[in-house]
Parts: sequence; structure tokens; C-alpha cells
Amino acid sequence: MAAKKTKIVMVGGGSYGWAPKIISDMMHEPVLAGSEVTLLDINLTAANEVKGAVEKMASTLGVDFSFKVTNSQDEAFKGADYVAITISTGGFDSMKFDLKIPEKYGIFQTVGDTVGAGGWSRSLRNVPVFMDMARKIEKLSPRAVIMNYTNPMATLTGAIYATSSLRTVGLCHGVFAAYNLLQKIFNVKEEDIAVSYAGVNHFFWILDFTVKGEPGYPLLAKKLKNKTIDEYFAEVYKDEAGMLSHKHELCDMLYREFGLIPYPGDRHTCEFMSGYLNNGEKALKRFGLVRTTIEERIKGAKDRRKYVAELASGKRAPYERSRETAVDIMKSYVSGKPFIDVVNMPNQGQVANLPAGSVVETMGLVDARGFTPLAAGKIPARIQPMLEVHCKVQMMTLDAALKGDREAAISALRLDPQCSHLSPGDVRAMGNELIKATKAWLPQF
Repeated sequence: MAAKKTKIVMVGGGSYGWAPKIISDMMHEPVLAGSEVTLLDINLTAANEVKGAVEKMASTLGVDFSFKVTNSQDEAFKGADYVAITISTGGFDSMKFDLKIPEKYGIFQTVGDTVGAGGWSRSLRNVPVFMDMARKIEKLSPRAVIMNYTNPMATLTGAIYATSSLRTVGLCHGVFAAYNLLQKIFNVKEEDIAVSYAGVNHFFWILDFTVKGEPGYPLLAKKLKNKTIDEYFAEVYKDEAGMLSHKHELCDMLYREFGLIPYPGDRHTCEFMSGYLNNGEKALKRFGLVRTTIEERIKGAKDRRKYVAELASGKRAPYERSRETAVDIMKSYVSGKPFIDVVNMPNQGQVANLPAGSVVETMGLVDARGFTPLAAGKIPARIQPMLEVHCKVQMMTLDAALKGDREAAISALRLDPQCSHLSPGDVRAMGNELIKATKAWLPQF
């Protein structure tokens, strides 16, 4: 009897940005040869365009992969071994409200997909979709491994844990940017650096690190005595979403204030604190923070679609192997070799002084059992409150979204630091306006 093919499902298989790159990573791993990749998407046109691109890459690389396109969850999830999720419920049609409505209340979000009013709204409409998917996957493929890339990372990964017992992890490449920053500052390779980090997705902090075995923060103090992080980080590490292709003045300021390096993606970091997004352009200009409009996002999607078409025609060469962790996870299961990398999982004590059950970002072990977060200890008292509030907002928002409790949802929004300048009544008005504008994607309400 022939061995069963590894079945990998890309939820959001029509994603021009994510799907081709992750699938290309698979092709660079010999242990995944022969895999069947299912592109699941409600947009069959986009999924078929991606299929054309990945088929051409497979042919160019000379690897054995098969590809299917479907909009049927039953067909896609049946017999799945791995499921990678890269979706955005409502797409740009819904996200435009996340960005534009808060502006009326003095909140000028730079990204708007993780925390604050935009992240809250995005959570509410994605949670029901994740809940339904998790239950269906658990019924059809209870041993499947789930890898979530969709933001808000913490809330949506938490939704899968809240509604299933599936082996699940949230994945993000933000930590790789921190490694890249330290490599540039110290002119070393990644393997020369050992890092301890913890926090929440897009707002983790480097708690400690070593460089070739030497304590890192004392060395960093000497390096940054007469230079800023920006000066060392001139050759910018660009993440998949381009969040780091701007200045790092806020990262530098936070390091000097707290003595610890946060996620070096200022456009995300600023959204976790009050004072940066509600002073018009003044605070944005001070730290070189750049907002991405919905129009720019739409243009970016068109550019990525064009790139996919060029991959399909052979005009573009296949992607090089990226640093994304999803394929390393699949490789670990297939080869039986454990490895350690960044994970987003419910707090089981890996961060001792953040709320239990909230999804936190730490190092974790991947092996045949699934995902095991590794203890990071306590977050220093000087930054712990900034993280704790987001853990509470996350859990309150998730619970409200699961239950369809509008009052609980509004209470969660009031607690978010982005809303600190608003009265309780103003927060209610903004929240109700967001719910009304996106009601087509909010069946629980």
C-alpha cells in the first residue's frame, strides 16, 4: 500500500502575499516532497491564480507537489495533516471601517489590525469564522496541526483554543526582526545570539540576551552610547507586511526609558500605548511613524497579484527559503526532530506575572506531542502593566465575540490604551458605529 500523502491546507489559499511564499518554503524542504496542498478560499479566481504560480515554481524547482483549489471546507479539511490560516474576514471592504471610523474619534492608527479600535473590530468579525473552522477541523481531522498567521494573532489563536482541542500555534516573524537588529548592531550571525523574550504578539520585549556567550545588555549599552538604533539599523530588515521599513526612533526611545528592547516595528508598537495615535500628525511625525491607508493596501494587493502572475509565467524566479516557522513545524513532525522557536499560545505559566489563559508570545518547543511553551519567568515590573492591560482586553474581547455580548465588547474597548482620551460614552459611540458598519460580518450580534 502506498504511503499516505501529507495533506497541507492553506486557508486563504488565494492570498497573493502569504500563500506563494509559504508553499515555496515547503518546496525547499525535501522531507515534504510529494505533499498535496489544498488552496481553500472563497475567492476561487485568486486561488487559481496562486495555483498557477506554485505549479510553475514546483516545475522550475523540479519538486513533486500536487495542488488543489476549493471553496469547500469539508473537502479541504477532511484528512488534513496541517492547516495554515492566512485570512481576513471581510477583506478591505470591512477593514476600511476599522481605519476610518476611529479617525472621527481622534485615533489615527498606523496599522489597525492587532489592538485598539481596529484590532477590536477585526477580532469581532474573525472570531466566529475561526470558531466554526476549529470545530469543523476537529470533526474531520482531529490530529491536524493548526498554524495561525491571521491578526489579531492573540485573540484568534485564543479562539481556536477556546473552541477545540486541536494542536494550535500562532506564528509571527516579528522576533526575527529583533534577531536581525542584534546581528546588525554586533556584526554577528544569528547563531551567535541567544535571546529570551516574552510579551504579546507585536509587543514582545527582549528580556535578556547574550552575544557569543557574553551578557548582551551591558555590551549594547556601550554600542548605543553615542548612536541610535536607527543608525545601526540602516539596512532595514523588511518583514512580509513591510512593518519595519520605516524608522525605529520609538524603539530607541523605549530602550532608553526602560532598558529593554521592544519589538523593533514602531508602527505596531505605538498602537499598544496611549499618546502616539491621538494627537493628529504631531506624534506621528516626531517618531517618523507612517500610516498605511486603505487605498495603499488595495494598491499593495494589486502589486502582489501582478507578482503572482509573473511567477506563474516564469518571469519571476521562485522565492528563496524564508525564515517563516510554519514549514519548520511541518518538517519537525515529518522528520521526528524537535526544534525551538517563537510561539503564541495561552499562558500556562510561561510568563509568570501575566494573566493565565491570555495568549502570549515566548519561545516554545515543537515535537510529536504538539507545542510546549517554554518558561520566560516574570516580566519586569516596569513594563508588566503595559502588557497586562492588553492581555485583559484580549480575553474580554474574545469572550464577548464568542458569546455575542455587545456590552462586554464595549467594556473591552474602553480598557484599550488607544481609547484613554475618550469618555466612556464616546467609546460606546465609536464601538457601536464600528459594529453597525461591519454588521454583515458579525452574525453573533
